[in-house]
Amino acid sequence: MARVGRRPRATEATAPTQALVASAKRMKGAPDPAKMARGGDGWQDAAWHFYDTVGEYAYACNWVGNLLSRAKLYATVDTGDGPKKVENGPADDYMDLFFGNEQGRAQCLRQIGVHYTVPGECYIVGVQNDDGYDDWRIVASAKMKQTAEGWKIGSKTLPEDALVIRIWRPHPVNDKQATSPSRAALPILSEIERLTMHVAAQVDSRLASAGILFLPKEMAFSVSSEQAADGTNTSSGSASKFVKELQEVMGAAIANRDDARALVPIVVTADGEFLDKAHHLTFWSELDNQAIELRTEAIRRLALSMDMPPEVLTGQGETNHWAAWQIDESAIKSHTEPLLNQIANDIAIGYLRPLLEADGMDPAEAATYGVGVDTSEMRLRPNRSQEALELWDRGVLSDETLLTETGFHAVDDLPTDVQRAFWLTMKVATGSNTPEQVQAALEALGVALNVREATSEAGQDDSPRQAPDTPSLEDHPRTGTPEDVSAALLAGAEVLVFRALERAGNRLRNKFQSKVPGVSAADTYMYVTTTTSTADFALEDAWTAVDRFAPQWGVDPEHLRQCLDSYTRVLLMERKPHDPALLRSYVGLLTAKAAA
Repeated sequence: MARVGRRPRATEATAPTQALVASAKRMKGAPDPAKMARGGDGWQDAAWHFYDTVGEYAYACNWVGNLLSRAKLYATVDTGDGPKKVENGPADDYMDLFFGNEQGRAQCLRQIGVHYTVPGECYIVGVQNDDGYDDWRIVASAKMKQTAEGWKIGSKTLPEDALVIRIWRPHPVNDKQATSPSRAALPILSEIERLTMHVAAQVDSRLASAGILFLPKEMAFSVSSEQAADGTNTSSGSASKFVKELQEVMGAAIANRDDARALVPIVVTADGEFLDKAHHLTFWSELDNQAIELRTEAIRRLALSMDMPPEVLTGQGETNHWAAWQIDESAIKSHTEPLLNQIANDIAIGYLRPLLEADGMDPAEAATYGVGVDTSEMRLRPNRSQEALELWDRGVLSDETLLTETGFHAVDDLPTDVQRAFWLTMKVATGSNTPEQVQAALEALGVALNVREATSEAGQDDSPRQAPDTPSLEDHPRTGTPEDVSAALLAGAEVLVFRALERAGNRLRNKFQSKVPGVSAADTYMYVTTTTSTADFALEDAWTAVDRFAPQWGVDPEHLRQCLDSYTRVLLMERKPHDPALLRSYVGLLTAKAAA
């Protein structure tokens, strides 16, 4: 990478490329032995172990990375009015070079998301290959080693001019130390792994599955006929023969599930005094019956520990589409955007600003540059086609933007010059402009049409005519936005939610026979661990008043009931206080539904 530089613009003269890595090395040279980095802390190694062994945890980590990969990175500059996107210049060029292209940067963010969730740190490594192109990699901290010879990935020593940048999530106490949500979840992950191993051991262990069968030796058993040494056959035997027969039948049934011997009983004959002497001793305990439930609870705790909405791991169950929308919004606003902003700041500090300073830019000026993040592709976009059509009709919106907002491809779906000229010719036939204006407009577009001569020869009046009214867009479909909530609907929803929480608190008090001193019934749920079944119990018959009031607010009763129930369940399950803004986002979807 020693010769990589800014990509020249089409309007720039091509200049010799500058040394990207040599000017941006963050870690270079023979290190101080006392400060050499080792290959990862013990808790980080444990986190990677669980990433490989606990499927739910791996899914959560990959979910974070996949969501981050949908973001777009770009250069910004702060001119005093807040960060603005840089459209051209060195900063924009360097961001274009970062990981080669948009696909490369998407993979970069995906891997950083996984690393920031598991060990909380990683290294960005850039090396120029033999073909002169840049090879970019995200490397785990456990694989990076710093020796007297330089940086190594495993046993491979990197070139001296390699770009090596360490980025990490700083610990609140020691900002030089990396941390992640996984660190606090390690005991939970260990519990999940051990419970999974216990369940697997139950399946595989003959001892746990069968136990011991005690039989008195005086009992006689019917076994398969055996030929004695003297040539006679016998059909009865001792306990040892019965055990042998039992093992053969069990082995045949396990090897071949279709074997009829698995369904044929083994006959035991004995005097009545001995029948009650046989008994079966088992080795399983209460844990065996509760292992699955304990593991489910541990997964729920893991979901609450990770930096994501808990429903991602626990599943949405019967959650309706209103709550699903809120889960997506919560994931972006509360979890993804803060993490992306931190990653963008790390890239700006370790990559972009050092390169700008190496280009000769004053450090104070370089500090005004940063990395921005576009999360628009993550979000559930509202239908803005009506607004786009109105703005385009007024001449303040481009054709490309209009096509994008109405769901078409902004490049492939644009008309050609010939198609546009034909459309304009047809449009002119119903226009109100004078012939001179029409002819000038057509000539500017390359359409050869002598309007004056055509109208004169036809004996037509060439005075301006009244244009027809612009077609109304009232019938154009619209969805509205979650913010379009009437005051009456929102106020009524808050009253219904408060009544439901109060009712739930009283039911929880009766169920657990406990009352938290100084806490009202409506706030009791914040002091009780609520499972899905507990929430069902607490909210039973909580929305009987919805049918009475929903028509007055112009919303469907069933939709309002689902919306309020989903919001209240989030409060109960996560023990969150009532949030008017969050309720507004839920109820706002009812307005969008009604408008659609």
